[in-house]
Amino acid sequence: MNLFEAVQNAAGILKNKGIENPVWEAGLLMSYVLKKDISYVYTHHNCSLSPENYEKYKDLVCLRANGMPYQYITQNQEFMSLDFFVNSGCLIPRPETEILVEAALSVILDKNSCKIRVLDIGTGSGAIAVSIAFYAVQTVVDAVDISLEAIETAKRNAKTHKVNNRVHFLQKDFFSWEPDLPYDIVLSNPPYIPSSEISLLPVGITGYEPAAALDGGPDGLIFYREIAKKIEKLLKPGGSVFVETGAGQARFVSDIFKSCGLSASVYRDLAGTERVVRGDMK
Repeated sequence: MNLFEAVQNAAGILKNKGIENPVWEAGLLMSYVLKKDISYVYTHHNCSLSPENYEKYKDLVCLRANGMPYQYITQNQEFMSLDFFVNSGCLIPRPETEILVEAALSVILDKNSCKIRVLDIGTGSGAIAVSIAFYAVQTVVDAVDISLEAIETAKRNAKTHKVNNRVHFLQKDFFSWEPDLPYDIVLSNPPYIPSSEISLLPVGITGYEPAAALDGGPDGLIFYREIAKKIEKLLKPGGSVFVETGAGQARFVSDIFKSCGLSASVYRDLAGTERVVRGDMK
């Protein structure tokens, strides 16, 4: 069987399972099996596929057809133009979270300081912390997560991108942890799905991504309230906090921030959804 035939067969299987962009994902899985760029797959249609690679490919297509996200299959996700190792111990970085990072970077890069202290709450794969350190060399980042598996994944990504000397990972429960010193910038993409809505999410999320990275309590807002509760210990005067929010949550989070003395502003994603709330310490 050649590459074209194998990819077409796989695309048909994925389409029947309701996978979006089945041809593209079939090609991605093939490029992963062959350890080639996806352009190779589409320019070498007639190349034969070895029996070993064909069996491996079929196994991966089966995993994807059963709902496993291809990022967990390939253990890779691009974020902020950087490649991140991901596994089921951490949330898959989403494109909309880049808005959070870019908003923070715009403030960080305007600061005339040789050392800017940054905190990432719920670091997961380390995508936020590593991206901040990579693009803003004047930063020193503390990254907190309750999951040891997530911390180990994040450390791996920090080492890959050569920022491990400026990113310090702490396995802590944010609800019982307090910093020794406040930070210039605080970021978080916290769990924000209301508990009762988690079962309504696609199986690719509920069946594979860690529940602890999704569940934001009864109304999805418990982490934002905890950040506000601790804001004087978390944030220096003149500092800023940036948080990602779910659809329809930005105004509630803005009110939570205002209630603890912060000014609040909102950033929208490309679809026009209010996605990131910024709070500034007066």
